[in-house]
Amino acid sequence: MSRFTRREFLGALGPGMAAWRGASRPSYEKGRSAVSPGSEEPPSIRRYRPLGRTGLKISDVSFGAISLFEPNVLRYAFDRGVNFFDTAETYVRSNSERYIGQALGGIRDKIYLATKHGFPAPDRIRRANIIRRMEASLRRLKTDYVDIGMIHGVQDLSLLDNPELRAGYDALKRSGKIRFTGFSTHNAAVTLPQALESDFADMALVIYNHMEGPDIEPLIVRAREKGIGIIAMKVFAGGKHGRLSTLIGPDVSYPQTAIRWALAGPGVDACLVTMSSYSHVDEYVAASGQPLNREDLEVIGAYREQAGPLYCRVSCAECLSSCPHGLAINDILRFGMYFEDYHMEKEAMRLYAELPGGGRPLPCQHCPGPCVDACPHGLDVRSLLLRAHEQLSP
Repeated sequence: MSRFTRREFLGALGPGMAAWRGASRPSYEKGRSAVSPGSEEPPSIRRYRPLGRTGLKISDVSFGAISLFEPNVLRYAFDRGVNFFDTAETYVRSNSERYIGQALGGIRDKIYLATKHGFPAPDRIRRANIIRRMEASLRRLKTDYVDIGMIHGVQDLSLLDNPELRAGYDALKRSGKIRFTGFSTHNAAVTLPQALESDFADMALVIYNHMEGPDIEPLIVRAREKGIGIIAMKVFAGGKHGRLSTLIGPDVSYPQTAIRWALAGPGVDACLVTMSSYSHVDEYVAASGQPLNREDLEVIGAYREQAGPLYCRVSCAECLSSCPHGLAINDILRFGMYFEDYHMEKEAMRLYAELPGGGRPLPCQHCPGPCVDACPHGLDVRSLLLRAHEQLSP
C-alpha cells in the first residue's frame, strides 16, 4: 500500500474528493471485515505513545469499556498488548468497573486504569461525595488507585471554579487514590481553550474523527504543547459501517481505517475504542502502528458520502437554538446512535429514560421542523428524532 502525507490526505478529502469519487474503487462484497490480511497470528499492539506530561506510555489503540459484558475480553486485549483501560462509574450500571476488577487481577502493575465521574449539578458538588464515589469505584475495580480520574462528559469547564470539586480531587491525589486528573468532553471547542487556562487537566478525552475532528486540531495542538495528553474517542464517526454494505467485506475494514486516521492527527496520543468482543480486539488492534495510505482515502470517502446524511455530529449544536421546545437534540440522537449502531440497546434506553420529563421529542410529530433547516449537515433531524424516540422508548 502506498503512503502519503496527512496534508495530501486532508486536501483530497476537500475539493479533490470529486476526482476520487470518479476513480475506480475496491470491490466491497458483503462479508467479514478484514483483521490482518495474510497473517495467521493474532494481531498485537505495535506502538506505545507518551500521554502528555503524565509519563504514562499507553497503547495507541486502547480499550473503552462502555459496553462490556465479558471480563475475559479485557484479559484477551491485555494479551494482545493493550495496556490502557477506560471505564466510568455509570457504564453498564457500574458493572463495567466490576468486570475490569475481575479480569485484571494480578496484572495491575502492568496496566493503566482510568475511570470517570459526572457532575450534572455543579452547585451540589461536595468534596466528601467526590471522595466517596471514587472509593466505591476503586472497590469495584479491586485496586487502591487509578492512574487517571476524569470528570465525565464536561460541556463547560467552569465547574472547575467550584472549590469543593478541586478540594475533592486534590485530596484524592494526595492520598494516592488517583495519579492524574482529566476530563472527557463532547464539546472540545469550548473545553480545550478553558483547559489551557487551568492546571487541572493532565489529559483530555475528546471526540475526534474524520467527520468532526479537523476543526479542533489547532486546539488539540495547543493543548498538547502545554503537556495535556489527548486521547481521541468516537473515532468511527457514528459507527454506521454496519449498515453500509459497501463498507463490509473481506478486503476492507472501515474501523481500521478510522483508527489510522485518528492516530495520524496532530497532537493525538492514542485513540479509545469500545471493545465488546474478541473479534473487536483483533480487528482494532490490527490498526496499531499503521500509517494512513491511499486506500484509506477511498474507504473514508465512501463512508462520508453514504453516512453523511445519517450521522449527527455529536459535537455540533447548531440546531439547538432553533428548537421551539428546547430539546437536547444532539443528546437524543447520540442515544439513538448508541442503540442502533453501537448495539448498546439497554444503555441507550437507560440514558434516554434519564432525560428530564419534557426532553422527549413528542412535540416533533406536529412540528414543522426548523431544526431541519438549521442543520448544517443536511440531516432530516425531525425524522431522526422520532425514530430515536421509537427505538429508545420501552
